[in-house]
Amino acid sequence: MRPLTYYQALLEHSQHMASLACDQAWNDLAKTELERRSLISQSPKMILSTLPISEQLAIRALIEQIQQCDQTVREYLMPWRDSVGNLLARLETKA
Repeated sequence: MRPLTYYQALLEHSQHMASLACDQAWNDLAKTELERRSLISQSPKMILSTLPISEQLAIRALIEQIQQCDQTVREYLMPWRDSVGNLLARLETKA
């Protein structure tokens, strides 16, 4: 897979994950994250600095968008995780 195509696919997964997080579709988010993790493990073995500058810039823009999607997921996931953690802690003390 060409590097640009790879990062485009990675962005698509990241955007889907951000959408699922907004919808609080946690099971689907977990499945999509596993798919993205599998894609990451198939990262092209190429030194990006050897690519034409236009492709390097395009990849950089894609990576920045991926990072924004990851931030969106964290903004929805962290409060939910904290709430679940608090709930589990309360249940543990009652047992």
